[in-house]
Amino acid sequence: MTFIIALFFLGVLTGIVGALLGIGGGIFLVPLLTILFHLPIRVAVGTSLVGVIATSAGVAAMMPPGRGANIPLALRLEMTATAGAITGGLIAGSIAPRGLGIIFGVAVLITAGYTLYRARRHTRIDAEALFARRYQIQNWPLGMGLCFFAGLASGLLGVGGGFIKVPIMYSIMGVPLGIATATSNFMSGITAAASVFVYYGRGDVYPEIVIPTALGIFTGAMIGVRLMPHLRVSWLRLALVGLLTVIGLQMLITNLR
Repeated sequence: MTFIIALFFLGVLTGIVGALLGIGGGIFLVPLLTILFHLPIRVAVGTSLVGVIATSAGVAAMMPPGRGANIPLALRLEMTATAGAITGGLIAGSIAPRGLGIIFGVAVLITAGYTLYRARRHTRIDAEALFARRYQIQNWPLGMGLCFFAGLASGLLGVGGGFIKVPIMYSIMGVPLGIATATSNFMSGITAAASVFVYYGRGDVYPEIVIPTALGIFTGAMIGVRLMPHLRVSWLRLALVGLLTVIGLQMLITNLR
């Protein structure tokens, strides 16, 4: 029972952060499940993919009007992201757990560095609107191409790909950060669903672990949606960069020892 309660509250924390940052929560759920609960990384990835779907559903259900996802943008980007997710799920079965951890850590640190670099080039951060209504989407071919790798990360690492999708939409395509996070949450559920069946078929999804974690994540996602309108864009950006840096270093240190 203590194990189930711990999984639930870990899920709540994951859901809150995932909803606020648009990353699905899996980017730190996977290392926490492997480090704190000593689960095999493929089981942690399978659990995380179900959690990503729960986060996406929670955000979609609670997001107020005018602050939701850009659905046409999401559906176009999801074409390549889904292809990447299926590819990643198939590849993951042939990669050693230690190798998965190293790939995870490197991908996270690269994303953190790029997001921070782009943020420093903003000259009017304080005036930036979190949910701007008027914006022009840019760099469609590059954005769609990079979303394939976001989907690949989702299927390979169980992270929903949001930690890549948000910087793609925000830094490359010119989408306001609030819209980017909401769109990422919407997309991440679809991307995760495309690859979770691969893990289920391999026996990497355990109901006794997945159910309490997913319930906690759904609860946390609804809490995160309520908190989002009260936060500044600069707070979310700093939280995203800081979280990615800590987790990336932890995963590298753990798997390189």
